Amino acid sequence: MNKYMNIIFFLCVCAQYVICQADQIINERLDKLVFLSCNNHRNKPNINLIKSIEKKKPQLMLWIGDYFYSGCRELTCLKEAYEYIKKDEYYINIKKKFTIDGIYDDHDYSCNNGDRLFKYKKESKTMYLDYLGVDKNDIRYKRNGAYFSKLYIDPNDENNQVKIIILDTRYNKDPYPYYTLESRTDQFMCKMFSLASRIHSSLFGLCCNSTNDILGEEQWKWLENELTNSKARAHIVISSIQVFANYIMNETWGLMPAALKRLKALVKKTKPKGLVFLSGDVHYSCILGNEEDIVEVTSSNVNQENKYSPIIQYFVYYVSYILNQATPFKFDKIYGFSNYGEINISYPNKNKINLKISINNSNGEEVMSANQTFDNKKDIYVKTKDIHLINDDFGCLSCKSKVKVFIILIAYILCILLCFQIFITILKKIFHKKGTKNIHNSYKED
Repeated sequence: MNKYMNIIFFLCVCAQYVICQADQIINERLDKLVFLSCNNHRNKPNINLIKSIEKKKPQLMLWIGDYFYSGCRELTCLKEAYEYIKKDEYYINIKKKFTIDGIYDDHDYSCNNGDRLFKYKKESKTMYLDYLGVDKNDIRYKRNGAYFSKLYIDPNDENNQVKIIILDTRYNKDPYPYYTLESRTDQFMCKMFSLASRIHSSLFGLCCNSTNDILGEEQWKWLENELTNSKARAHIVISSIQVFANYIMNETWGLMPAALKRLKALVKKTKPKGLVFLSGDVHYSCILGNEEDIVEVTSSNVNQENKYSPIIQYFVYYVSYILNQATPFKFDKIYGFSNYGEINISYPNKNKINLKISINNSNGEEVMSANQTFDNKKDIYVKTKDIHLINDDFGCLSCKSKVKVFIILIAYILCILLCFQIFITILKKIFHKKGTKNIHNSYKED
């Protein structure tokens, strides 16, 4: 009897060990990594930013989507884009100096706001992995998606473990619940129609009970396995689109309410230590959440500064606040110019791990940061309602009461009438000036 009990105990221990592992084990202490997104290969390359990253000498560089902009949904455009960036001397040099990994987003997936319906998704995944130089035996080639995990283990102290979990938010994603033409065409008017549909859905709480998903069941099970009983002291989760933001001008998990709720529930269930979220996509950077528990840090825009960059901070903060009556954004934690993210990790003792997550400008100068200390003896999940990001306050498509919808509708109608009145007044002034000018000219002729 004791013999069988010992075997069962041994198998249970082995099972737990398997659960704690990752897709790739790296026997190296992770001290520094950088992350970035949104590089338009048609624009002038941001050489200063690339050189700045080289000077940092990170062990790992993570691309969090939009490595390039393919330009169309056909396979020819995707192939042309890859051929172009393969010749980029700056990235060729970087690939020689340190490890590059990551995930595609919609434009290097080759479908704006793309989802599981994209007909070339298998080819897109394969081409992306080929470009990164991923080994042909890698599990990602066999999966329905390019999701992946890396576990860094300090060879001198196995307690110093950091797990990086890379999600694929495109390959298995359902179409958005609100009506959108963007999944069919990239034409400007279709984008504007989809944006209007998104705004109305957010304002009036439409589609708030949608069950549309982002990860797909297979990836959800994998993610739960990665987080359950993990011995890592820090867990860095990568999502190409923002997770906890409720700024509806961009893609975010909040546009898929069921998926966002499921993710929050999974975090509360598995209670991973040292949890951090990284994201890209939006062409600005920000830090969401509180340093005391969980943060999401977005780094986006390698070389796409424009005339709106100085005012993005105001626009993002106030639009998010007005449309949702609450916002996870902090005004001084939004940056609209070209940037990249950096994480420096230190291990002061066996119980504590420090993560300094900073956003740097093109010259490598820090513009904002989050300093986090995670202590094994402190359980931040004791009061989950107090954890800023995983409570239920934020989400783009949140359900609203009938009274609230009625009040919003009245205010909405008044705003439309006001805008219409302003438009008519401007037209009257324009035509009045033209009429006066014509009369003045006729008097001159007489």
